[in-house]
Amino acid sequence: MTKIKEYLAKGEKRYKFVFYAGIDNLTGKKKYIRKQGFTTKREARIALSRLELQKENGELAGMASNSPLFSDVATEYMEAKRLSLRTSTYFVQTNMLKHIVASLGKLKIKDIRGYHCQNAVNRWAGRLPGSVSSVKILANQIFEYAIRNGYIRDNPMDGVILPKKAEKKREDNYYTKQELSMFLTFIQKNKPLYYPLFRLLAYSGMRIGELLALTWDDIDLKNGTVSINKTLSRSKLEGDTIITKPKTKTGVRMILIDDVTTQALASHKQEQNKRLFALGILNTLPKPLFVFDRGMGASYNQAQGQRYKRTSDIRGVLNRIYTLMPKDFKRITLHGFRHTHATLLIEAGASVKAVQQRLGHSNVTMTLGIYAHATKKMDIDAVNRLSMYMDI
Repeated sequence: MTKIKEYLAKGEKRYKFVFYAGIDNLTGKKKYIRKQGFTTKREARIALSRLELQKENGELAGMASNSPLFSDVATEYMEAKRLSLRTSTYFVQTNMLKHIVASLGKLKIKDIRGYHCQNAVNRWAGRLPGSVSSVKILANQIFEYAIRNGYIRDNPMDGVILPKKAEKKREDNYYTKQELSMFLTFIQKNKPLYYPLFRLLAYSGMRIGELLALTWDDIDLKNGTVSINKTLSRSKLEGDTIITKPKTKTGVRMILIDDVTTQALASHKQEQNKRLFALGILNTLPKPLFVFDRGMGASYNQAQGQRYKRTSDIRGVLNRIYTLMPKDFKRITLHGFRHTHATLLIEAGASVKAVQQRLGHSNVTMTLGIYAHATKKMDIDAVNRLSMYMDI
């Protein structure tokens, strides 16, 4: 927003401003109009308002049209942000942008009003219930960019409300101690190849991308430690993935694992070596090997020793496991195992700081959200135990 500034000219108070006029048609560069010498602030404000109206109506001589389509501004914003975003984040935001442009893209950005945005958000809530908040945030960032660059004065996304259903998050996306035990026991008996993977996922609290990026040099079987220093990330719009460093410094961490999990990994490593040796490719694969490779349970050689390329591959494994389990057994997502780990840590008496460091949270607020949820459950359990004890 253009500011009117006060200054002194020959000892007398005067007012001035510098107005961003837009892009010059001839030079393609930003153009600014400087006005000064106004004897009152009101006089300066009137002159500024006149320029703003001329700009909005495209009446400033020599200036490019300042009424672009929303889709053009959105593209301009994404290009401006591209170099500052991780490739995986850019991929996600590009996909979200498709939904935003489908709703608002054909409108001139200066003509978009709050009701346009509210209708769009309601539509996203129906189609993208788990992502509508993130999509709304991206749309809001585009409008803020438009304000900074003089395309619009106000943000039409201000005041838009997320539908209540979209605001609700699944609160039971985790296993209790008993449920986790039942799940792991079932896998160990019916899908033993995947037992080490899900055991480590549940007992480490790792993100699935971090787990799939693990190589054997990250794991110290003697001392029972895991070094988390990389993750599986999207790299291109066509869906390829690469191994990158974690997003934040706190994402790089060393964690301890229990003896049972360590032994499960040791057995898994032996079985992996036997499988690859039998195929005659153990010594031909680049080292260090990935801890969990696509050859697990696969019959084709191209997958042997190769890393997983998508977290959805493991999601598919989990879904197939669920089809074998009783229909009334609770189903959680892959991220739910991370939530399970955090919840059980807190129930076991771990401090907020210890949980934050183990999970690699960059913000303690994220940990406190889980902590509040877990302690609420503990409080309910305590009341129930008291009621049963008193029996009156």
